[in-house]
Amino acid sequence: MIMVLCLMIYSIAEWKLRMRLEEENETVPDQKGKPTKKPTMRWIFFNFQGITELSIQKKGKMESEILNMEEVHWKVLNLMGEQYENIYR
Repeated sequence: MIMVLCLMIYSIAEWKLRMRLEEENETVPDQKGKPTKKPTMRWIFFNFQGITELSIQKKGKMESEILNMEEVHWKVLNLMGEQYENIYR
């Protein structure tokens, strides 16, 4: 049952991204670097693998920075919505 729920969320995210790509007339690069309006979430998740969070404590205050973000990552987050962007800011 948990697996079915995960697959449902996965497919909803893919549907939402594809719908927004179509609405905005945008594309993202596929595995071969060619523009596509129908990426799979598997490929999108794979693209986000190298992104890390660096936390540094300065003068008793924790600061956080996201590393390895590229333009295509921000584009995907922007298309998915402000809630997704806020996670990475």
